Amino acid sequence: MPEPSAADWGDRYLQRLTPWDLGRAHPELVSRIESLGPPGRAVVPGAGYGHDARALADAGWRVTAIEFVPDLERDLGEAVGWAGDVVIGDALQWTPREPVDLVFDHTFFCAIPLRRRPEFGPWAESVLREGGTVASAVFPIGRSPRGGGPPFAMSAFDLADALGPRFDLVTETEARQPRGRSWPTRWAEFVRMPDSFVSPTGLRYLADAAATRSRPGRRWP
Repeated sequence: MPEPSAADWGDRYLQRLTPWDLGRAHPELVSRIESLGPPGRAVVPGAGYGHDARALADAGWRVTAIEFVPDLERDLGEAVGWAGDVVIGDALQWTPREPVDLVFDHTFFCAIPLRRRPEFGPWAESVLREGGTVASAVFPIGRSPRGGGPPFAMSAFDLADALGPRFDLVTETEARQPRGRSWPTRWAEFVRMPDSFVSPTGLRYLADAAATRSRPGRRWP
């Protein structure tokens, strides 16, 4: 199956065939915004209509929302407000003017073509300051890798594998389940460590690779 293009994603939004869109910010993000630390600079790749970006902006973060689909630029501009930025293009090619404090992932990583997943770690490492956080609503938990995608099967291990040993896993737990989602969501946070640091947590995840497999699940409706 060919990889979706920006036009393909645009057609889905135009036809409102967007089952990944909750119509609101992810409830786990809303519940954890204050625990993410003092508001700073955040980037939301694959921002869609901007619900998560808006929640962060309303909490005081200066948000850069990145999206493939040009028709969503107005929605995103309203979401991030005057202090934020909207970038239309490939998030994995974006470079900030200065390092950010937070990368928030919700239905971005699971939509990356599998051949490009290894790009996510170097990108996150390049855009985050040391001590910055990658926070993720890990979804879809339990989807069979044989089911293809997007959304592709995803777990905290998949994130740890892509991020590599410069990121330390500090949180991995159950998350609030939005209505209408066929698969569970978990919450994970990784901290960007100094270049001299090798994460024992990340290495443990890599060592457990053979034992970590997604369980069979269902497709997005």
